[in-house]
This record gives sequence, C-alpha cells and structure tokens, in this order.
Amino acid sequence: MTWRTIAKKDARAVLDSRTFRWFLGIVAIAFVFGGYMLPLSVEAPTTSDLPSSMVDAVTLLLPLLGIMLGYKAIVGERTSGRLNLLLSLPHSRRDVVVGKLVGRGGLLAVAVSVGIVLGALLVYYPFGTLEPLVLASYLLVTVCFGLAFVGIALAISTLTTSEHLATAGAFGTFFVLVVVWPQLQPLFSVALERVGLASGGLPEWALFVHGATPGLLYERVVEGFYGGASDGPYLGPDAAWYLGEWVALALLIAWAIVPITLGYLRFQSTDL
Repeated sequence: MTWRTIAKKDARAVLDSRTFRWFLGIVAIAFVFGGYMLPLSVEAPTTSDLPSSMVDAVTLLLPLLGIMLGYKAIVGERTSGRLNLLLSLPHSRRDVVVGKLVGRGGLLAVAVSVGIVLGALLVYYPFGTLEPLVLASYLLVTVCFGLAFVGIALAISTLTTSEHLATAGAFGTFFVLVVVWPQLQPLFSVALERVGLASGGLPEWALFVHGATPGLLYERVVEGFYGGASDGPYLGPDAAWYLGEWVALALLIAWAIVPITLGYLRFQSTDL
C-alpha cells in the first residue's frame, strides 16, 4: 500500500528536524518527570495515580505538538510543488493524507508511549504498584487525544494553499480550544442567565456544549476512569448520563476521526 511509503518517508523527514526531535523529546521527558515526582508526593503510589497527576501538562503539550506536526504537512508540499510530483507517482490523495497522519501521528504515539512506560516504571520502582491494564488504557486514551490535534492540524493543512493561512488557522485553533475556551464557562453562565436560559449556573445541555472540546473531554475521561469519585457537575452522582466519562471518551474518539475525514473529503475535491 503506497500510504506506507509516504508515512515512512514523512516520519524520517520529521526526525531530520532538530525542532521536532526536541518537542518529541520534551513530551516523553514530561511523563518521565511526572513519574519521578509522583512517589515524592504520594505514599505507596500506583500507576492509576499517574494519569491525574499528568493531566495539566498533557492538555498543554500534546495539543501543541499535534498542531506543530500537522499544520504544514500538506500545504507545505503544495506550495513547494512536491505535491504535484507526489501525485504523479502511483499515490492517491487518500494515500497522502493517510500517510501523513500515520507517519506524524506515529511519532507522537511513540513519544507518548516511551514517556508513559518510563514514567510508570519510576512510579512502580521501588515502592509503587504497577497496573498494566490501567497503564495500557491510559496510553491509548492519551495517544487518541494527541491524534485529535494532529488530525485537526492536517485538516487545516488540506484546506488552504497558503502556509501563512495554515499557520494562523492551526495556532488560532490551538489558542481557542486550549487557552480560551476552558476559561469561558463563567461568561456563558452570565450570558444564559441574562437571556433567561439559566439560573444559578449552566444547565446540563450547556455544560455538554462547553465541555465538548478535546482537552476538556480528555480531562473528564482521566477524572472519570482514573481519578476516583467526583462531586462536580460532570461526573457527580446527579449528573446527566451524557456528561459522563463514557460519552466523553466517544466524543474524544470522534475528534480523532471527524476533522481529518472532513479535511480529506475537501482535499479530494480541490484543485491543486
């Protein structure tokens, strides 16, 4: 399958960049550092304690790495003329998109996997407890979260012929989803109260809408599956079923699939 050729070549090209090697290394080191620090703050830690201790770092670093890996992946090939050459060979546009996603997403997955495994070993040795199934599920959820942002950036990269627009769109998306949106809940509450749609906080449907970004979904998945009981508005005993961790997990998977699928469909119909 020709997408494999593109994936291997693209992964090698990314690794040739010192900047990308540094960022991949920083992600892995962040998990290692978290695993090193956890036994210093928790007595008799288990690997179940690692996810909740890492959530703040993960929700900042992985979106940034995912955006950086994806935002120039296709538009850069297009503006340089390499895309026309690539498609003149026995490669389809689907091969290009899948190859870029697998190559760059695979590097992110390797960095996350190495970091989580080494961090978990530091939690386990010498006084902790290793829980392999918990560790494996956490690894998969975290990789899915990172791939969501690789897919978003790749989708943006397919939509324009300008690297400047791709850069603005990708990092603008990062700023809105990661930096701004999580802070807007009080403003939404005030706005809904003024129009008579809420009283004393956000209604459950508004909580669902506000909490539907990848980062907030990931936080809810980590808290629900690895963080123990919660009395918050999302995971409390009186919360609606659609605010729970299983729905959050399904939506997080959708973020990893839907944007890149829509980007590919648009890419199929555009002129080069």
